[in-house]
Amino acid sequence: MPRQSWIQINGELVPKDQYVAPESSRLMIMPDIKPYRSTITGEEIGSRSKHRAHLKQHNMVEIGNEFVKPKRMPDVPGLKSDILRAVRGH
Repeated sequence: MPRQSWIQINGELVPKDQYVAPESSRLMIMPDIKPYRSTITGEEIGSRSKHRAHLKQHNMVEIGNEFVKPKRMPDVPGLKSDILRAVRGH
């Protein structure tokens, strides 16, 4: 009698060769990015590794959904009064 492997699913034993994993639990592979032209240099970037290297080389940061803390403007003497005067005069 040949040996058989079993999988326990929700308390029931199922022969391993008859088990089909649900679609939601199957391995998903993210495809590579589509080639694009760099807005910095104009060269074509055709892979994720080249994209990351290109950003690093040009000291750039890709921004998506993450929060970026705004930079504080330097204090400029008289700036506030100049802005108020311009708004009131318009």
